[in-house]
Amino acid sequence: MRFIHTSDIHFGISLCEYSLVEIQHEVVREILRCAEESQADGLIIAGDVFDRAVSAKDAISLYDSLVSELFQRGIQVFAVAGNHDGADRLSMLEKPLSKIGIHIKGKLTAETEPVSLGNTDIYFLPFFNLDKARSVFAEEEFSDYQQAFSFVVDRIRSRLDRSRYNIIISHCYVSGGQLSESDRSARLGQTMIVPPSVFEGFDYAALGHLHAPHNVSENVRYSGTPYPYSFGEKGGEKTLTLVDTQSGKITELPLDYSKKVVKIEGDYLEIIEMGEKKIHENDFVKVVLKDRYASSDIRNRLEELFPFLLQLEGKAVADPSGLSMLAEKDLAAITPMEVLKDYFRGREDELTEFEIGWFNRAVEVVEKGDDLQ
Repeated sequence: MRFIHTSDIHFGISLCEYSLVEIQHEVVREILRCAEESQADGLIIAGDVFDRAVSAKDAISLYDSLVSELFQRGIQVFAVAGNHDGADRLSMLEKPLSKIGIHIKGKLTAETEPVSLGNTDIYFLPFFNLDKARSVFAEEEFSDYQQAFSFVVDRIRSRLDRSRYNIIISHCYVSGGQLSESDRSARLGQTMIVPPSVFEGFDYAALGHLHAPHNVSENVRYSGTPYPYSFGEKGGEKTLTLVDTQSGKITELPLDYSKKVVKIEGDYLEIIEMGEKKIHENDFVKVVLKDRYASSDIRNRLEELFPFLLQLEGKAVADPSGLSMLAEKDLAAITPMEVLKDYFRGREDELTEFEIGWFNRAVEVVEKGDDLQ
């Protein structure tokens, strides 16, 4: 069996408030192209099919197009809900759809039956929070999320048929995973990290949640997003992961798009020269000026040369806190409250207890995910 693994498609997402609907039509096209060229038997989507729990019409249309085309080609779909998905909506008609090869699991349940295809058994573990685990397994006393997650995976592992190739699909944050700029929820979900060892015994763990394609361990892998959703995703090169359950081989399949996501750094005149040569004329662009402060006049000039200029940053103003100068790897250790307080530091409009209370509630909603968003 051959399966393509992807995740975090985020149908309906925007980049710097610019709608990516047209690009996501290309995402659908590229997934279908790779599935056909690789002669895949199935497509795995490890969560965050949509960017919002209540999705816009265009986002639903994109999802419908992808699944319908896969069905017509005889390629089965295996998907779990992520923290951005509306779990109830995603898993509507779950049972009848499964009969035609579209297998979707929206919410954590006490019993998890695998779907068998060829020599492979596929297990589903959609995103869940601690409260959900406690409600599903009311007789258990979970002290924290890690304990609950391990308990759920242990129940699945106890049912494995070791003579078959066992895949588990999960949307979670595994320690050692690489954060990127667009991993919004993961940065707030530091209490929901689980070790990669939790997936021992499975031949392949198809993960979603983190946006960079990488292996956490030999058979525990994040496919990453099929398109870069921030200017901080290294290189902007995206792939799908092809898993061959006969040979055990894992291959990256490159994707090709009409627009790249590009960050340009340099002096003003260097960037002007690049624009006059029409370099990155058709790409989504972020410009970082090293020798000048950003201004509306500079932006107007750059927009003439880069029609899809989405972000402009100028020479940095000194920051007494030092927080804005932290490296990306250090940001993961900063709590949301620290970021908020740093933003208000030195301002006349100080935070009130009422505002802090609302902010904490918002963070809780992000961490819990599901339909609360």
